[in-house]
Amino acid sequence: MSKAKAVLHPVTVTASKSGDGTIGFHGSSPVWDGSEAHFAFHKDHHGMKKHDYHLIEFVLDDDTGEGLRFPSAPHEAMWVAKVENADHPVCPDGETASDYSVIDPICVCDGGKRLIVRNDNPREEHFSFTLNFIKGDERAGSGQGVCWDPIIKNGNGGL
Repeated sequence: MSKAKAVLHPVTVTASKSGDGTIGFHGSSPVWDGSEAHFAFHKDHHGMKKHDYHLIEFVLDDDTGEGLRFPSAPHEAMWVAKVENADHPVCPDGETASDYSVIDPICVCDGGKRLIVRNDNPREEHFSFTLNFIKGDERAGSGQGVCWDPIIKNGNGGL
């Protein structure tokens, strides 16, 4: 068997503030389906073998003026849960036991502006996830959180 390879998928996450001060998020990437608000991964579309994996690079573009960034611990930056009911996916929060068996945040870098996530995509299944961002000083315990909670649809395939 050949060595597993990764395909990198850069994702720009733009944070902006509305007139009432609410922070909203928008994803931009070839794997982002904005009309359905989910990310779609298909190994066969990228010429990947079944044992290959996706690397997702979430890059924060903060237009809020709030100094948003990912928390320094990768598992605090992203919570993941398998979708059991596609009609009513539950987005994970701090009380949810995250399932990192398929989708695993592995690194926060560039001062909290980038989050690298490994997606093994072993079979067709969907995951809800929450990307967490903080504003304020994380070390001083004064950081306030905001989050974005889209869906990942794994199609697998593979060659």
